[in-house]
This record gives sequence, structure tokens and C-alpha cells, in this order.
Amino acid sequence: MNNLLKKNITFLFSFFTAKGIVFLVPILLADILSERDFGALEYALAGVGMLINAIINLGVTGAYPYFILRKKNYAIKNGFNLHPIWLLIFLIFNQILFFGFNLYSLEFFMAINVSYIIANQQYFSTKLKSHENIFKAVFLDAGLYFLLFVFVIGHYSKLISPSINNISFGVLLYAITFAIFGLIKIIKTEKNNIFNHYIKILKFSFHILVSSSFLFFLAVCGRILTKHFFGYEATGIYGFYFRLAVIVVMIHQIISVRYFKDIYTLKPQKLDTYFSYFYVFIFTLSIIIYFILPYIMPYVSEYFSETYEENKIIFFVIFCKMTMWIGSALNSNIVDREGLAKMNNWYFLGVFLFSFLVLYLLKNNITLLSLTFIIYTIFFITNITQIITLRKNNIYFKKSLYAISSIYVLSIFILYLIK
Repeated sequence: MNNLLKKNITFLFSFFTAKGIVFLVPILLADILSERDFGALEYALAGVGMLINAIINLGVTGAYPYFILRKKNYAIKNGFNLHPIWLLIFLIFNQILFFGFNLYSLEFFMAINVSYIIANQQYFSTKLKSHENIFKAVFLDAGLYFLLFVFVIGHYSKLISPSINNISFGVLLYAITFAIFGLIKIIKTEKNNIFNHYIKILKFSFHILVSSSFLFFLAVCGRILTKHFFGYEATGIYGFYFRLAVIVVMIHQIISVRYFKDIYTLKPQKLDTYFSYFYVFIFTLSIIIYFILPYIMPYVSEYFSETYEENKIIFFVIFCKMTMWIGSALNSNIVDREGLAKMNNWYFLGVFLFSFLVLYLLKNNITLLSLTFIIYTIFFITNITQIITLRKNNIYFKKSLYAISSIYVLSIFILYLIK
């Protein structure tokens, strides 16, 4: 019992240290960088970078717990070690296109390098969590933000200027460390049937690739669409308040990291109960924090003081969206573990086409608030499609359905009151 308590305390300490960096660094950078540079960083770091990561990762991160935890197919493990080599090819190609042909902007070049880093972080972190090596996984997930923290320290110590050029150079150096690690890993790997195993993994992970790309697009499309419709300054505003709201997602990350293996092994009935209670807790906490932050943040961030009044309703909708984001992430784990990603992708395709049609019809009248609410609604619909997919395979998440639906209706009512 003492060992378990010690392990949990150590985990919580390491988690809050790492996630504290993830939470604070963008807030500090918002005051340090110009509005355009901060918007460009958000666009690269949590916009295009995250989306491209979902594509180049090929769904392999979702395939690892399926084969190793769910199916216990340990013979296929060496095939996964080819994945960093594929990612390395992508990184090299990006350097050639930018330095050799100057095909795109520095922001987009940095976004692609960021996507390479995030893909590696997620891949190696998933392996660590699958084998309950959660302490290393927590710090690895936050690796990119530790790099940015160096620039924050450099700014206040007047040693490094956190310009976009310097940050991009730091990102490239960090990417090279993953390249070296991947090469060392493949050299030490047993090569027997390694290509056949990797092909088998990709045949399964293709459907996870489609679904994870859609979910990642939902998570980051706010920044991408804000840049498209309103420019970098609005992207910075959206990204800043998104970062503040993500504080509740950290609680989900504690659960998903600490109990990663259980999510792939517990019975669906138990998970449905746990998930439904968790959604209600997260939404309630989101509302409480939303009303508390205006009394705290002006002492922490000038950027908040300058932008809050004009964007407080947008901030509320973003906070509500966090519950739906968490729901889609948890549901995705269950869909993947049951091998239902292919079926669910047809629903995702319908949601994507419907969303594209709505944005196209409203493109001339859209505001940042309406865009934010549309994304929130799409997240809600996505949760429903995942629950329907599970139901078609006789897996019933009724409590989760009631919780998610009630939260969406209640959030609209609160929005009407405070608007």
C-alpha cells in the first residue's frame, strides 16, 4: 500500500510539473512575442503541426495498444520500430523542400518540423504508457514545451531572443535528436520479418489514421480556420483562450496516462459509468474555473486583461468544448480497441461533409464566436456518432450519451444567460 501511495504521489508530482510547463509557457509567450508572432506560433504548434502529425503518424500510435494490450501479439513488436524511420524520411523531405527550393513560409516549415516532433513524442509515449512506464511518458509528452520554456527563461535572462526564427531553429535541433534516437533504435532491433510486421500494422492502423486525423482536425481547426477567416492576431486570441481552457483537459490526461492500460482492458459497462461521471465533473469544473479566472489572470497576463472583455463569450464556448473534446478522446479509445474505427469513419465522413457545407454557406457572415460555437457543436455530434458506432456492435454507453447530451443543452442555456 505504501509503495502504491508513493508511486501515485510521484506520478502526480511529475505530471503537474510537466503539464504546468505546458500550461504556463504559451501564456508567458503571449506577453513576450508580438501578436503576429504568437499567432504564427499557435498556428504552427497547435494548428497545422498537430493536423499534419495525425496524418504522418499513420494511426500507428493507436495500433500499438491494440496489438500489444488487446491482442497480446508480442511477435509483431519489432515492426513498430520501423515507424520512426518513416517519420525521419518525412523530416528530411521537409528540409529539402524548404532549404533547397524555398517552397513555403518559415511558419509552415516550422509547423511540419513540429508535426515530426509530436508524432515521435506520441509514438514513444504510447509505448511507454502501454508498459506502465508513465513517468517518462509524462515528460516526453511535454518535451516540446520544455524547449519553449528555454526561450522564456532566455528572454527574462536576456540570453536568447524568442523570435520566430530562433524558435524555429530550436525546433529543428530538437527534431534532430529524435532522428538520432530513431536510427539507434532500428540498428538495435531484431530484423526478422520486420517489414511484413510493419505492413500488417499499417493495414490495421489505416482506419485509425482516418479517424484520428478527423479528431485532430477538430481539435486544431479553430486555429486553422481562425487564421483563414481572420488572420494571425485572431488566431493568437483563440489559441490563448484555448490554452487557458485546456487546464481541465489536464485532469483527463492524468486519468488517461495513469489508467491507460485499464481503458483497453476493463469491461464497457464499467467504463460507461466512469465516463459519464467524469463528463459531469469536468463540465462543472469548467464552469467554476471560467468564473474564477477573471479575478486571477489579470495579475498573471497583460494579454488577458487587454482581450478578455471582448472575447469572454468565446472563452466560455471554448471551455464547454473541452468536455466534448475529452469525450471524443475517451470514446475513440474504445472504438479503436474494439476494432470499429472503419465503421465509425463513415459517420465521421458525414460529419465532415456537413461541417464543410455549413462553413461554406456561412463564410460571408461568420464571426469568431459563431465559428467557435460551430466547432463545439461538431464535437458534440462526433461524440454521438462514436456512441452509435459502439451500439451497433452491442456495446451500450447509455449513461455517457445522457451525460453528453445534457451538458450540451445546459451549456446553451448558460450561454443565453451570460451573453
